[in-house]
Amino acid sequence: MIAVAVFLLAKAPITAQACSEQDFIRRRNLWFALTLSAFLAHNFWLFVLVASCVLAVGMRAESNRFALYLGLMLALPYLSATVSGLGVFEQLFAVTPLRLLAVVVLLPTYLMLRKQPGVEPFGKILCDKLLLCIFALEIVLTLPNRSVTSVVRDSILYAFTDIFLTYYVASRSLRTPKAFRDALGAFVVGAMVFCAIVAFEFSYRWLLYRGVGEALGSNYVVGTYLMRAGLLRAEATAGQAIVTGYTCAVAFGLYLYIGTLVPSVAWRSLGMLILIAGLIGALSRGPWLGTVIMIAVFIVLGPTPIATIAKLGMAFLAALPILLLTGASTSIISFLPWVGSVDASTVEGREVLTTVALQIIAEYPFFGRFDFGLDPNLEQLRDGSGIIDLVNTYIIIALKGGGVSFGLFIGLPLVAIIGILTALRQVGDKRDERHVLGRSLLATLIGVLFIIATVSPIFFVYPIYWCVAGLAVGYGRLIVRGGFRQGSDAAESKLGNHAPDARWTGAAQRGAVDSARVP
Repeated sequence: MIAVAVFLLAKAPITAQACSEQDFIRRRNLWFALTLSAFLAHNFWLFVLVASCVLAVGMRAESNRFALYLGLMLALPYLSATVSGLGVFEQLFAVTPLRLLAVVVLLPTYLMLRKQPGVEPFGKILCDKLLLCIFALEIVLTLPNRSVTSVVRDSILYAFTDIFLTYYVASRSLRTPKAFRDALGAFVVGAMVFCAIVAFEFSYRWLLYRGVGEALGSNYVVGTYLMRAGLLRAEATAGQAIVTGYTCAVAFGLYLYIGTLVPSVAWRSLGMLILIAGLIGALSRGPWLGTVIMIAVFIVLGPTPIATIAKLGMAFLAALPILLLTGASTSIISFLPWVGSVDASTVEGREVLTTVALQIIAEYPFFGRFDFGLDPNLEQLRDGSGIIDLVNTYIIIALKGGGVSFGLFIGLPLVAIIGILTALRQVGDKRDERHVLGRSLLATLIGVLFIIATVSPIFFVYPIYWCVAGLAVGYGRLIVRGGFRQGSDAAESKLGNHAPDARWTGAAQRGAVDSARVP
């Protein structure tokens, strides 16, 4: 019922300029088909069969397969069942909904793209080389400590389905502005359904996906009731509250662009409120700060940063008396990091984690230690539940692979950021839709780089990260190489994406797009 309401609200605004009505209806129906099959199958492999057939049928008429992937990636939680190695290997491959999407949707797209003229082969771009180095270094560093089966499964098969396919298709498949609008709009609509479910769970203290894993016989039990100040930290399909907040924050960053395409101010505001409700329902402070960073970057690089900041300041001053009179200001402050009193120990715990981790990294500065979990210094981080929670993606990478692995990992998004900045300078006009899109991708990527410092790379963290990184790389390359011109539209039509959009090709000459005005 929640999804029905959100899809009804989103249909008119999102089909106004972002996607066709046929594509919207098809993706909406696929969302329902996947969700219903997961809840009603009561057998994981029956669910996989039904979902594969539904996706295969729906994909045949799909005009933008990466948009289909983005629109469905949040539909289901982390569910897993293992394919055995026919008596030779105990665990050959773990099937999850996202891997199923990657194999059924992204793999055929990759095979098609690599044969298309004009599509840069993998390895030609600097970011491609950095990603190859990340894969190769992990294999080299961990091979002495793992079995061949583990290396093939974790560092080759999973790396291919979970990282490579996502990054490659994101960076290559979107060849025109229309395709970018379609893909980002599909993710935002899926995220709005996600955020509405988060808000419902938060309000009613009920994790709606709690029983689906057990019903399917999944290896992973979905949903954990975590409380903060007596309030439920909602999860929806993200599996963990901070991952939920991270997902909502990314959707908010991309909505900074998608919202400018919505003609109605009322509908635009309603969409933003749904995303904000998801951010609140997760009760995760890292994503809150990350969202603030996204907004700040987007505004500072915009056409009227001072005026926009002044308007926001005036709006805050207008709301301040209400916050003070109702006591809401005290509640809000209590949740903030460093100054708030609610779960202040989690902030202190992250500081201790950083201190201890840096000591271990100093002992293995270049290539880290694959079995860092055995280091006795980490024992002081073990909590009352008996686990050591390494809530920092960068620390995990540096502990496992040292400074070299960390440098490669952070180098890829930094190169992508430089590419976006170069593209923004080339566009010039800050009211041009291409500039708005670039600012949104840049703000989102910078926010993501901040947020992953507060969360482990679990569930949606890496899939969304590599989607954003790939989109940033693709956008920068297309703008710098002049890809958003009439000559690129014919190439995209061969890839099955949307027909060329005259508003963008005209914008390259006029320097402006009517629908991309921002305050």
